[in-house]
Amino acid sequence: MNNQIKVIEGLYGSRYAGHPLWENVVKKLTIRQAYVFYYSLAFYEKNEIAVGLGILDLPDETVVYKCLMDGLLKKNDSYEVAQKIGDNAHEILISDNDLLWIKNELRASLWLSHFMVAIESNNRKLLLDILRSTSQIEFMNRLIHVLDIYGCGGRGEIAATIRINFDSGTKNLFVNHRVSFNRHRGNYVSNRIDDFKLNWLNELSEKEIDIILKRFKEDNILVLDGIFVPIVKKDKIEVIKASLDIQQHRHTADKINKSLGPYKSETPTISNESSEIVNDTKNTQQTKNKKRYFADLDSDEILDLLKRAHGSRAHRKGNSNTKNNRSLILNKESHTILTVLYKQLGATPKKIVEAIIKKVNLEDEYELSEIDKHISGRRAVQKNSVVEAPIELEEPIELEEPTEAEEPFEAEEPFEAEEPFEAEEPFEAEEPFEAEEPFEAEEPFEAEEPFEVESILEVESNKKANRKKQGAALLDLKKK
Repeated sequence: MNNQIKVIEGLYGSRYAGHPLWENVVKKLTIRQAYVFYYSLAFYEKNEIAVGLGILDLPDETVVYKCLMDGLLKKNDSYEVAQKIGDNAHEILISDNDLLWIKNELRASLWLSHFMVAIESNNRKLLLDILRSTSQIEFMNRLIHVLDIYGCGGRGEIAATIRINFDSGTKNLFVNHRVSFNRHRGNYVSNRIDDFKLNWLNELSEKEIDIILKRFKEDNILVLDGIFVPIVKKDKIEVIKASLDIQQHRHTADKINKSLGPYKSETPTISNESSEIVNDTKNTQQTKNKKRYFADLDSDEILDLLKRAHGSRAHRKGNSNTKNNRSLILNKESHTILTVLYKQLGATPKKIVEAIIKKVNLEDEYELSEIDKHISGRRAVQKNSVVEAPIELEEPIELEEPTEAEEPFEAEEPFEAEEPFEAEEPFEAEEPFEAEEPFEAEEPFEAEEPFEVESILEVESNKKANRKKQGAALLDLKKK
């Protein structure tokens, strides 16, 4: 406070030195008090156009004292106004200690701003324009100005109330808005999501944070969308956390209202420009994308979906890294074999693996199927399908050769001359039958093996044919 007085006296001490308004009132005010009293005096005068345009026309901190002093000097009852300022300066503003919960945490200041703007429906556009910023420091400065000048309750602007009391001659300005402020603080503490549920967000990349912000915006749960536009990653995470806090409060209030039935009350909310088409957007998203609409879920359900999406992205990223990774991790058995080869061949493991890979014939399906048998984790169905395919093709090739040899059996017509077979009387002279050695040349009959797969009738017919051939051979021997 002493440093502030020295600065003010250094700038304007010579100009207003000795003036009772300056010495006793103006230079003893804090910067926040100087701002609110300056704005109240100029509310219907200098800043009428600025208010109409939605602009908070406030001077620089070093000039606000000069502007307040000039505003007092213009009034006819300047001494009476200055006396009211001195009597009420310590009561009109919320103390710095009470503001610590929003000064120390951007998440809390976003919560307060959301509900302030929701309650002050008449000045919503003006307050939103005043709060537009891209950094925590800038947003906090603007929020404190809004608190001091407009308040956070539903009774109207503080500066306007002060001006009305000035003009009416009321000694007590009565602009106490601590009740509403403390109610917002209590609701924030009650609905604030525990840090251990949200700490994993700090480990995400900025790209993933941007994806979450985009999804929140699409599902209409992003707090102060278009009003506070974060740039750094830390501020973006705070916006996500504040959005989840408010969504949890909104979801809880909706459940309570539904349970009350006809006695339900309306919960103040901020509607975006696209609020009129929220239901249509929700329906189209659910039908086209089959996504769950975040505005219908509580914070726990939203966090669960976000964690799943993060896990899926991490899994896909891990797979892509594995494909590009040129290193291999072998199991214990394979490593032992590679070590033995290393000792026997006297080559590095890298060259041994390269030689084994070069030896593989990629066009040989059988060789590939044999390799596939040793791949762990494969299903048995896949192995059989690979191996059995060439075997089914080879079987008809082996069977076709002996089947073609069946054509000579058609020349069995001479067996009609089987009648002389009855003259088998000299059959006792079977001694020359030892000359049956050439009969052993009938080894092709051993090829009957393929016929084992034929029906029993075919086997019997072949046996009869062989007997007839043997009879014909015996007749030829006898004739000789």
